Amino acid sequence: MKTGVIHTPHYLYETDAAYSDVGPDQRLTHQGLLRILQEAAAIASDEVGYGLKDIPRTGVHWILTGWRVELKKRPLWRAGLRVETWPRAMEGFLSDRDFLVRSDGDLVAQGSSRWVLLNAGTGRMTRITDTVRSAYAGQMDETSVFGGAEPSGNGKTPEGTPAAFETVVGRRDIDTNHHVNNLHYLDYAVEALPEAVYQNLPDTVEIAFRRQILLGTPIRCLYSLTEDGKHQVEIRSENGGKTIHHAFIWFYDSCV
Repeated sequence: MKTGVIHTPHYLYETDAAYSDVGPDQRLTHQGLLRILQEAAAIASDEVGYGLKDIPRTGVHWILTGWRVELKKRPLWRAGLRVETWPRAMEGFLSDRDFLVRSDGDLVAQGSSRWVLLNAGTGRMTRITDTVRSAYAGQMDETSVFGGAEPSGNGKTPEGTPAAFETVVGRRDIDTNHHVNNLHYLDYAVEALPEAVYQNLPDTVEIAFRRQILLGTPIRCLYSLTEDGKHQVEIRSENGGKTIHHAFIWFYDSCV
């Protein structure tokens, strides 16, 4: 990996593409990329006193509400990766965090994420205070990797769309927040894609989380093609005859 002095407030996280991060072709997958970005974000927060171990003291923690990642190149297994990450906005209840990923000096991926701050005792959203904001001041940067482009927002599945994949959430899917980890939403969505799409995955994945999924929930994944050419998967469940919309995932090329 090429090294050098980088004058930036960004948090730098260095790792390798692990075996679990690559696909059958031994190259980095979107799932592997999200795992690495999640880890980088978690450690960056831990460094400023708002990590997992700090929850008993701070009484708050971050929950993801959305991802947008573009995999420009797919490094091989064990390739060295250098992740730059920074919070670019902290207003109200929300924080946006961006990422750049390089391998051997080349930009291989970029991403943006949105997080909401929760009260650990009540599980409800809580406002970002000056104390929280000041802790991240050394990492803040208003630079947006996607030029401030708005996310896809709300999705809508056409009436009558059949389930392309169904499963029941197991213990393997649950994380430290006692619900399905965000990485597994992408796992579910990939299973719902037509084979031709899966074999030629677009470079960009966007995820909008709507509602948490708990242990034992039977979920259904519905695939459709949007009017603007995006491959969409909705994850939903049923409760007492009511449809629960858990997430929308879009796969598309960056030129779309």
